Amino acid sequence: MSTRARAALRWSFLAVAVALLGWAVASQWDEVTAALGSLSIATVALATVAALAALGLNALSWRAVMRSVGLDATVPQAMRVFYLSQVGKYVPGSVWPVLAQAEFARDHGVSRSRAMTGSIVAMLVGVVTAALVGVGAILASVPDALAAYWWVIPIALALATLLAPPVLSRVVALAFRVTRRADLPVHVGAPALLASAAWSAGVWMLLGAHAWLLLREIAPGPDATFILATGAFALAWLVGFLVVIAPAGVGAREAALVLTLASVATGPQALSLALVSRFLMTAADAVAFGVGAAIRPGQGRSEPDRTAAP
Repeated sequence: MSTRARAALRWSFLAVAVALLGWAVASQWDEVTAALGSLSIATVALATVAALAALGLNALSWRAVMRSVGLDATVPQAMRVFYLSQVGKYVPGSVWPVLAQAEFARDHGVSRSRAMTGSIVAMLVGVVTAALVGVGAILASVPDALAAYWWVIPIALALATLLAPPVLSRVVALAFRVTRRADLPVHVGAPALLASAAWSAGVWMLLGAHAWLLLREIAPGPDATFILATGAFALAWLVGFLVVIAPAGVGAREAALVLTLASVATGPQALSLALVSRFLMTAADAVAFGVGAAIRPGQGRSEPDRTAAP
């Protein structure tokens, strides 16, 4: 495919994704405006800022992995690629942001196999971190959770093994075979994985703060803690991610959030929180897309990564 045709296809995909993002905002408007009536302006603003900050840390988590596979990009350049690609999650199927990230990374001289490897690994880091944070926080904050949810511990530990380099290499190789890619994935070392996981843990702390700010006004009470909100949101996001047919996990995330917050919020309260959270995070994605589009492709001076794994 020629460079011009590839660029046209890429921007056509983004146009469709942005249109779907706009539909996501419009379709929630009536329900969200009713739920917003119970929230202060300060809470809405702080929750939105937390969601935006989480996107920034998510971009850094992605960049930590991508640098290990050859992405020579400054923080603004990496954020441009990541922010533009994020609208892909509004297209049904969880793989679209990964494909978009890999395609945009090629603009920075990263081969398709390296770009695909990096984006798949970064996605797995986010999934595993969400599972570990979610399970740990729920077990620590919900009374008798261990007796009721003991079975999630082996699942979380099994997911954690995915980030062991030997296991990770096999998982990525399997992803290449499933997608019928003839080329071979590259190795991602432990230092890049640890750096990416550290940034990703920060993402879940910020998204937990986002959820907790909303929870403490929608369902105030001594049990509506930051730890519980963080765990509930991380697990709800994970469920939404795994339901690949739902664009950005619509419906699945909300249902999971209602279930995980059942000990501190009624069904209508938890649903209101889920709808407002979805709306604010969609708004944050739209703002981030605008920021990414405003960053010039060559903005910042690239410096070689001397610590990147071969």
